[in-house]
Amino acid sequence: MMKKMMICLGLSSFLLLGACSNNTDTAGTTKDTSEKQTQTQKKAEDVSIDKIIDGIKIKVNKPEIDEKILKNKIQNLYTFTISGENASSVAKGLGSIDFVLKTKDGKMIELDHTMAMFGDEIKPGKKIEGKVSFALDKNQTPAQLLYKPADKVLAEWDVAL
Repeated sequence: MMKKMMICLGLSSFLLLGACSNNTDTAGTTKDTSEKQTQTQKKAEDVSIDKIIDGIKIKVNKPEIDEKILKNKIQNLYTFTISGENASSVAKGLGSIDFVLKTKDGKMIELDHTMAMFGDEIKPGKKIEGKVSFALDKNQTPAQLLYKPADKVLAEWDVAL
């Protein structure tokens, strides 16, 4: 009888201590859960969304922003790292020239030809990676990076900062 009582007392204490140690905030969610959600949100913001367009899986990373000084003009230089993987069964092409930057005021900015560019044919199952840069005046703000290999926009990425 005494053993049963000790076991019941031990289990009751264990359950009570477990209930008391629950880390909840005023909203009733556990702190661990909210921290995990915040970390997941931060990771989601850091990771770009891949898109498959005409058999090419394209990934666009957040831009590097530098100051570009040419003669007496100062501009912001937005440089995107772009990778493309050929997911089709035939060779495809991808390059810097296929991208245009749209500003918040609706202007289309062509790539900066003075900066490094990339482009090549991609064999099935292979990847290519390179950079594309756009020089914007100080009062311009980027809104979308457009994949426009011809006269038609095939994909867009929101890049507003």
